[in-house]
Amino acid sequence: MLDKRAREILLQTFWKNGWIRDTDRRISPDDFAYAKRMGYMFDPIKLSHDQVVSQLIEERDRANPTALSDAFLASLGSRRLDLRSALGSYAFATNFPRHEIAATPATVVPSGARRCAWCGFYGHPTPAEFDLNVLNFERHKWGGVRRDNPTYVWLDLSLFRTEPLPESTAADRQTMHRIIETASSMRAVATVSDLEKALAGTFQSSKAERRVLIEILAVCGVLQPRNRSGYFGEFTLANEREHTGQHLNDWRYPAIWWRGSDGVSESALAAHFPGL
Repeated sequence: MLDKRAREILLQTFWKNGWIRDTDRRISPDDFAYAKRMGYMFDPIKLSHDQVVSQLIEERDRANPTALSDAFLASLGSRRLDLRSALGSYAFATNFPRHEIAATPATVVPSGARRCAWCGFYGHPTPAEFDLNVLNFERHKWGGVRRDNPTYVWLDLSLFRTEPLPESTAADRQTMHRIIETASSMRAVATVSDLEKALAGTFQSSKAERRVLIEILAVCGVLQPRNRSGYFGEFTLANEREHTGQHLNDWRYPAIWWRGSDGVSESALAAHFPGL
């Protein structure tokens, strides 16, 4: 349930005209206790690679695709970015493979952790401690950022399941039609950055929110680059998510590869938004 006080506590812990540095973050015990009681903030948690994989798959299997789709549409009018995020997490999780770190190719990094080549999770010799609060902050601030982070995907789906969901309206669906029409009519050489600019004014949003929306639609396969793998009907392993090599390009995979000539995938659109 949306609680404005708890949400403000969460947002103000991490953001004031920009990110607040770790060393400068302050929160009173009473505020933390309240935000925690309302389900917005959490104690640190220790998680292993295999625990995250198991919990992600459990949440995926419990998810209701119709509710996820409708919540995404409703967010276009309500601006409930936390509810918008979950469709992208579900799309990422749909074909996520069950696997164990010990039996999966991995790269050992200087810290001694093993980076799983399949999902990208860093497995430590003993379960690592995670701050879920920053993930939930990003979820409420922008609609999530770490689309391909297994810990975020698990958290996002588990929190979504506890929420009372608003119903989308005819106006929300009309907004989605305008988004799709805009993406379908871009110049052949247009990039996702061009699409973000073209969507300004289509619905109430900041630049960062439009970027996240585009990345969600890319993970869903609605904005699927040709000749690149994705997550609709498949799962692209972490070590196969290629970057363009453009150092200042911080779009995530697979959105980073989309061009106007790729247009909109009608099959993915119909699968994720059957009532549109």
